Amino acid sequence: MAFNPRNMTKPLAFLKASIDHFLAPSSAIGQPEAKSQEKVIPKLKFHGNRHMKNWQADLLILFGASIWGFSFIFGRWGLADCSPGLFMFMRFALAALVTYVLFAKHIKLTPKKNRNEGLILGMMMGGGYLLQTYSLNFTDVARAAFFTGMCLLGIPILNYILFRDVIKINSLVGLVIVIIGLYIFLDPSFKGINAGDIVGLISIPVWALYMIYLSVYTTGKTGMGATYQYLFWQLVGVLPVGLLTFIVLESGLTPPLHPDLVKGLTLSNKFVIGLIFNAILASVITVLLHTSSQKYTTPIQAMICFQAEPITATIAAVFIFNEKLTAHVVVGGAIIILAILVSELGWKFSAK
Repeated sequence: MAFNPRNMTKPLAFLKASIDHFLAPSSAIGQPEAKSQEKVIPKLKFHGNRHMKNWQADLLILFGASIWGFSFIFGRWGLADCSPGLFMFMRFALAALVTYVLFAKHIKLTPKKNRNEGLILGMMMGGGYLLQTYSLNFTDVARAAFFTGMCLLGIPILNYILFRDVIKINSLVGLVIVIIGLYIFLDPSFKGINAGDIVGLISIPVWALYMIYLSVYTTGKTGMGATYQYLFWQLVGVLPVGLLTFIVLESGLTPPLHPDLVKGLTLSNKFVIGLIFNAILASVITVLLHTSSQKYTTPIQAMICFQAEPITATIAAVFIFNEKLTAHVVVGGAIIILAILVSELGWKFSAK
């Protein structure tokens, strides 16, 4: 049967209605959006007259991190039949297309400032993804994931250098606990530094800057229209990163850095499933949740919540690949959950 875009209309309309109902202010349903999206108000609102609390924002980020955990499994399927740069380009191109179909009326009204900031965020996100993916070709999974988690250390350092923003005590305690838990959970063996470790180290400030500037750019932007605009232009900002990487490093134009980086595209069933999952759920949905929520929390708090990602990735591996749970995984996972709870309780008590 030939592909007909009209067949996608009903599920996409359902997805759009669900997102609007869940995230849009209840008082604004059925009403036109306010013209100005640049107005900064003293206290940001969520669902009409209700304020989104810190724990609510973190809960949405936790949910997005859980989806991202499963994306490791489906990403493995996609990367088995495609080079990393090309897969990233295809993934975010499909995500941007779906986002535009869902939210075109908001995206067409994007102010130049929102567009430029979204593109900057997208290039940061694309750089982080690419460095993380490339590091996996030169080192083991545990070490690559540990370096990604070390973005936790980069955020407070860069936040202080750039904005003189001092980390809150509850976030500091949660940060220390989650790093201990992450080390135990991943059990990385550091026997000398390799190329993958260097690439992983470079990704730390990239991810840290993305988390910081996502808060800087989106805080004070009211209305879901601004969120949809930042979502779309972030996804578009990833595209040149993936495309240039494919052309320069993976197409044969230059000698390959690693044999696994030069692959022909194979449209297998697993590749298609991996691409769709990573484009729709792990890109459109998760970036939307992250973009709409982080303005109500802090970059370090959000990154602590993202450490639930390796836990869900492990759960997925147990059920899909029949991998066994080891003692260090259980203990490390419990410590990571404890860190999230400690940081959340700190928010609760500091709010009183």
